Amino acid sequence: MKHTKWRFEVFSFFDYTGIAKHLSKMAEKGWMIEKIANTGWVYRKIEPQKLTFFVSYFPKASDFDPGPTEAQQMFHDFCGHTGWKLAVTAAQMQVFYNEQENPVPIETDPLLQIETIHAAAKKSFLPAHIFILLLGIINGFLCVLTWSSRPVQILANSANLFSGFAWIMLIAAVFIELGSYFLWRAKAKRLAAQDEFARTYSCSGIRLFILAAVLAGYVYWLADMLWNGSPLWKAIAVFVILFSAGLFLFVNGLKHFLQRRNVSRNMNRLITVISCIVVSQAVMGAVTFFFLHASQKGLFDGGLETYEHNGTEFSIYQDELPLTVEDLLGTARDGYVREHTGSESMLAAYYEMRQYPRYDLKDISNMPGLSYSVTEIRLPCLYEFCKNSLLNGPQDETEDGRTVYIHHFEPADPAPWQALDAYQIRWNGGMLDRYLLCYESRIIDICFDWKPTKEQMAVTAEKLSGQSSIFPVK
Repeated sequence: MKHTKWRFEVFSFFDYTGIAKHLSKMAEKGWMIEKIANTGWVYRKIEPQKLTFFVSYFPKASDFDPGPTEAQQMFHDFCGHTGWKLAVTAAQMQVFYNEQENPVPIETDPLLQIETIHAAAKKSFLPAHIFILLLGIINGFLCVLTWSSRPVQILANSANLFSGFAWIMLIAAVFIELGSYFLWRAKAKRLAAQDEFARTYSCSGIRLFILAAVLAGYVYWLADMLWNGSPLWKAIAVFVILFSAGLFLFVNGLKHFLQRRNVSRNMNRLITVISCIVVSQAVMGAVTFFFLHASQKGLFDGGLETYEHNGTEFSIYQDELPLTVEDLLGTARDGYVREHTGSESMLAAYYEMRQYPRYDLKDISNMPGLSYSVTEIRLPCLYEFCKNSLLNGPQDETEDGRTVYIHHFEPADPAPWQALDAYQIRWNGGMLDRYLLCYESRIIDICFDWKPTKEQMAVTAEKLSGQSSIFPVK
């Protein structure tokens, strides 16, 4: 028979009525709380019985204490004399239970209870949530800056989407937690004036929903990274998972080890924090050096050939491209590098393709290049947004209200491209051979090293408009 049970609970720190009600239900099912930690709650098997639980708070307690302080032990003894038995402690939270049907409550002064909870909240709950909120706002601001500079690439990147979504959910969770706490505190003060206690606001359902949503987003990002990511990014994803889990276990293990050694609260906190910073920085530095060195040595390039030019080593990519110089000019020549990169998500995909001659060739001037990007919109309502973002990429420069540098797209004839709309770049005094072509679910940004003919425009449409697939990046 199983004698212990582990559960991941989602109660707020201050939700003493919700926690007490939950523990009473667990006791009726034959489970007594034994341990509350950030890794989960542990229950032990007991005979099913009806117990009354009460959650009290001891502001001077700390998660780094090697054991109950003298004042804390006196408080436990006082509660024991009135029939309340200590079930478990978790930093400032003290959980008691009573076998009597209508026990004398531990707290009799509602105003004192409010101030005790607030004093405990100021030790950990409030500082932690305010810090996370500020961190979320800073990251949100950085996300907005990134979004404004390259929105299409963000939409087509599952990692960026998950990161932005996770920060939004985290900020929402913090707002809900803090809002619930201060709403309860305001209500409790009003009732305390009438010598009444106020029940806490339970946010367990909302917390569970947010946690499930973030977990689903994380699973989607991880699956997409392991399936579509490059070898380098697969390795980075695996490292991030292992590093996060390892650091979490290391910090908690060190803290508990020092507690068992009866190390003082302040010394435990100092050693744990310094160790966390030193270990995390050392590991991150070592791993960053490894990834950079490995990338430079081509460890993640699948054994690509390289060549050296002017003291710099270059990789010779030979990726498959949906449209090549040979398709357009009909001549096959050696010495080209073909590079295919990009990313995709459930909302959009963004691929960049380049074909250019090696820099060490003597007749490089006689080898025209070709570069283009393909934006595939998978959610129709995002089409106009993506189109406008790409159109507004090139911007004229102005000074004192007058244009000093011309650089923008202008409408072009879409017929030769078999497109819905077509645009061409104007650059200062003339038109460049760079075009933005709009098809039903794709937008092509293509740049030629020569002036394309109508036949080449038709070939471009055939290869890129959507009749053929743009394969995902591996």
